[in-house]
Amino acid sequence: MADCTVVEENGYVGHCTAFQSAPGQWEASVLFEIKSDLTKTFVQATRHKIAQKFTSCDDAMHAAVVYAVERANNGDVGL
Repeated sequence: MADCTVVEENGYVGHCTAFQSAPGQWEASVLFEIKSDLTKTFVQATRHKIAQKFTSCDDAMHAAVVYAVERANNGDVGL
């Protein structure tokens, strides 16, 4: 089971994902793209995995969204 949401912040698009890795355990990641690149056929992207494990999908998604916004605002997404 997985949940996804998209965040647009400071010229980046962050695809936030929360997924169940084991019963009662959730993980989160964010796939970053540069918003202006979305008109191209091939778009460079980089995925950040959040090291922390979570007990609910909501907690994992919240952490992913907060991470995406903070990284995008700092320009620290690796692209």
